[in-house]
Amino acid sequence: MDRSFLSDSDVIAASRKFVCIRLLSYENKVESEFLKSFNVGRSGDVENTVFCILSPDAKQRLSRAARGTEQVYSNSKIMAESMNTISSQYPGSAREIQKVPAVPYVSDLRLALNVASCDKQPLVVLNPAMDADLPMLEKKIGEIAWSNDLIGKFVYVKVADQKELQLVNGAERQSRVIIVQPDSFGLKGEVLFQTTKESSQELKEAFSQFAGKGNWAELSFWSHVQQGHQKGVFWETKLPVTDRQELGARERARAKNSGK
Repeated sequence: MDRSFLSDSDVIAASRKFVCIRLLSYENKVESEFLKSFNVGRSGDVENTVFCILSPDAKQRLSRAARGTEQVYSNSKIMAESMNTISSQYPGSAREIQKVPAVPYVSDLRLALNVASCDKQPLVVLNPAMDADLPMLEKKIGEIAWSNDLIGKFVYVKVADQKELQLVNGAERQSRVIIVQPDSFGLKGEVLFQTTKESSQELKEAFSQFAGKGNWAELSFWSHVQQGHQKGVFWETKLPVTDRQELGARERARAKNSGK
């Protein structure tokens, strides 16, 4: 789905006029219930994936809801055309458009490592100190995150508890911004860059240096799955999985991993 639709250049260009949200099927109860309301599967439970375009107040569906983009649009070009037509009906206010958008955080470091690994992108970790000017730091990071040359190049997370940093090898508690290389299975990470300073120029240079970089294993989907089974890797979701196809795959993986 991603290679044929969401990575299409026309769809990417059209998406700049939207707020694009990746909701959590089995990691957040409120978001899971919202996804369930779309009723895209036969079971009536939450499916592993859901796609829909909504009005700005999220109350009106502007496209059909389905498990994926390919079930709504016949190809990516038609999707881009539809998105451009929809966005023309909601131009937004000039005052809001001129604002620096918020940093697009993933909810916690555990999940952010997994998302960054799946997307094969470096992870930016903000580690706010109690006495620091967090709004100013977030403004600087937001300007970088949404700049034309760096937009979509990183995954972002803000740690709420420094104990989370135990998941990142080499992370120093005093570092304010850390760029991380996730491991192959998104369970741990390794520091690529970290700083206690908040210079906009230094941060921009570091982001430019590591954008699109990283040590990513060149594995096919099935080779990656097989390697995970061999190493006994298994992702435990916070909520029960209700997608029947996904549940079956997870049960088979759990059986292969038993005793490892």
